[in-house]
Amino acid sequence: MGDIVRQGVVAFVAEVLARGGRAEPIPGQRDVRVQGADGSERVVRVCSTASDPWLARRRDGVPAADGAGVSHWVFVDLAPAVPEFYVVDAEDIEAGIEEEVALWLADRPGRTPTGSHPIQRSNVVHGHDHWDLLGLDAIKDPDHDATPVPAARVRAERPVVRTVAEPEVVDERRAVVADIGGYRVQGRLDPASGTLEITRGPMEGRRFPDAAAAAQALVTFFDDHETVPDGDTFWRSEILK
Repeated sequence: MGDIVRQGVVAFVAEVLARGGRAEPIPGQRDVRVQGADGSERVVRVCSTASDPWLARRRDGVPAADGAGVSHWVFVDLAPAVPEFYVVDAEDIEAGIEEEVALWLADRPGRTPTGSHPIQRSNVVHGHDHWDLLGLDAIKDPDHDATPVPAARVRAERPVVRTVAEPEVVDERRAVVADIGGYRVQGRLDPASGTLEITRGPMEGRRFPDAAAAAQALVTFFDDHETVPDGDTFWRSEILK
C-alpha cells in the first residue's frame, strides 16, 4: 500500500507541474501543498488506487480530526496506462464519510472510527480532470514531461509471495440490487436466514436482519421520502455474468 500511495503522489505532482502549477508533498502526510497557475494556494489530499475502490480513513469523517486545512481531495487511478485524476471538494468527500461512519458506529456502539473506508468511483467521477478547482491549466504543457513511474512498476517491486491454492467458496446467497439516490446498491440475500448484506455502494459491508430493514436504512440514509422501503419490491434479483 505504501508504494501505491507514493506513486499516486508522484503522478499528481507531475500533473500539477505540467499544468502550470507547483507542488510540494508534505512530509509524513497524504497531502500536497499546491500553488495553482493563477497563484492561488491550497492543500490537497491524495488518495490512490490501482484497483477499485479507493481507501480513505474512517477518521477522515470525524470533525476536527485533521487540522491540515485540506480544501480538496484528488483521487488517482493508477490502473490505466496513463493515470487518471478526479478532483473533488473536501467538504463533499468528508461529509459523506462522516455520514457513513456515523451509521457504522451506531450499528454497534463502542466501536472506534479507525481503519479504512472505501470510496466508490461513482462518488468521485464528477471530478474527472476538474483541474480548475485547483487553479491549474486545463491543457498540459506539451514540452513538460509529466510521465510518472508506471503503476505496473509498483506491482513489480512487490516481493513475489508463493500462494497456496484454496478451495473455491461458492456464495449460496441470492444476488440482489436496488437503485436509489442515483446509486445502484448491490447486496446478498440469505434465503435461509433472511439476512441481507450490502456488498457494493453506500453502506457497503453492513448486514441487516432482513431485506425490509436494509431498504429502510438506505431510505433513511438518502433522506428519500418517496421510495417505499418494502423489502419485497425495493430489491430485485441481479443476473450475475
